[in-house]
Amino acid sequence: MKGLLTILLVLGISPVKAQVSLNLEKCREMALESSKKMSIATKQGEKAEFERKAYRANFLPKLSATGLYAYMQKKSSFTIDGGYLPTFVPDANGELVYNLYIDPATKLPVMGKDGRPLSAQYAFMPDIELELGLRGVYSAGAMLEQPIYMGGKIRSAYRMATIGKEMSELNKQYTRAEVITEADEAYWQYLRVVELVTSAQKYKAVVNELVRNLTDAYETGMASRNDLLKAQVKLNEAELMLQKAENGKALAGMNLCRVIGIDLYSTIQVSDSLYDEVTPGVLNAGEGLQQRPEYNLLEKDVELKEKQVALTRSDFLPEVGVSASYGFSGGISLNGQTEDVASFTAMASVKIPIYHWGEGRGKIKAMKAEQEMSRLKKEEMSQMMLLEIARARYNIEDCHTRVILTRKSLSQAEENLGVSKNQYEVGMETITNYMEAQAQWQKAWSDWIDAKAELRLSETRYLKATGRLN
Repeated sequence: MKGLLTILLVLGISPVKAQVSLNLEKCREMALESSKKMSIATKQGEKAEFERKAYRANFLPKLSATGLYAYMQKKSSFTIDGGYLPTFVPDANGELVYNLYIDPATKLPVMGKDGRPLSAQYAFMPDIELELGLRGVYSAGAMLEQPIYMGGKIRSAYRMATIGKEMSELNKQYTRAEVITEADEAYWQYLRVVELVTSAQKYKAVVNELVRNLTDAYETGMASRNDLLKAQVKLNEAELMLQKAENGKALAGMNLCRVIGIDLYSTIQVSDSLYDEVTPGVLNAGEGLQQRPEYNLLEKDVELKEKQVALTRSDFLPEVGVSASYGFSGGISLNGQTEDVASFTAMASVKIPIYHWGEGRGKIKAMKAEQEMSRLKKEEMSQMMLLEIARARYNIEDCHTRVILTRKSLSQAEENLGVSKNQYEVGMETITNYMEAQAQWQKAWSDWIDAKAELRLSETRYLKATGRLN
């Protein structure tokens, strides 16, 4: 009873591997949902949208509030010196003129020691004592600012942000195609090694049957030990081949689990198989570049460089803006007296660049050169993409031809194996030729499996090259 309880407890706490049923579409969906690349591309799209909204706000007025408070414990004191000031008197026209001291004898102004004319009368101004207090100074206000014309800078920046948003969506499409391609490669590679395991198991079974028959024949004296040893060597090779195939299946399964975002040690069941025909409709569509996100990204990059030229030019065009503010301040005391002030202010500003020693011309030409570089890059990459499409199409045709030929070779190898077996059993063929026929059969089967897997992958790559992998 204790032993049974122990077994039950061990089984209860042992980890249970998750079992997942997959087909190609489900594999793609799970890969897209779990892909970190897709998450990054989505966040980049959100960032671009927020930036576009931020630049759009530059068209609208900006309202801001300001506030200030200051406290200075010590008061500032200073004195305005007084003294004697000259006086003025009205003339015949009623205008004030300098009240000169006229010499009665000469009828001319009397000059002082400093060379200045003396006044007939002086007014005395005493010294003025001032005390400035900044204990509790405060101000508050609101300002409204509106750009009128900024040389096209705001519009160009907003358009660039809009293009950035469109490029983020295209990048998301490109990333989606990359993730699907990775998922397809992992999926078909897993199906490939699954079939390779099956072929390795059947090959081992055939060689094992031969070893059994030779062992019985050797024990009865009807077969030589040399033939038995040759067959046992082939059996060892078959066992090693099977082990490699099973390890490859385990690794391919772990890689597929990684791609679709599940536990690496999950048990996978697939409902598809490596069929040996081209999928209907794959080669029927046109081979233009307009569906490829990479091509559209290059077009948007050229458009972006055009807007950057306009943005650079706007730095050297006139700028006009207006602002209005209303503020309230107080807390400043002069000789113990304070007075609060409220005021409204309206302002218009104009900035007109005159001469910058060729700086604007140089920057604009540099940006135009960058725009031309982007256009040339687009033309070059377009040709490379067309070449990639043609290569991918020819690759499908080559893979399909390879599938047909390897299937034919497999049929011939099976027939050759049957003939060789019959001839060996009646003593008309050596054990070496019979084992060679077995090896050729196994190799033809493996080649057929590889050709079918490569055909499936070539279709995925062609769909990606034509922008239809969605």
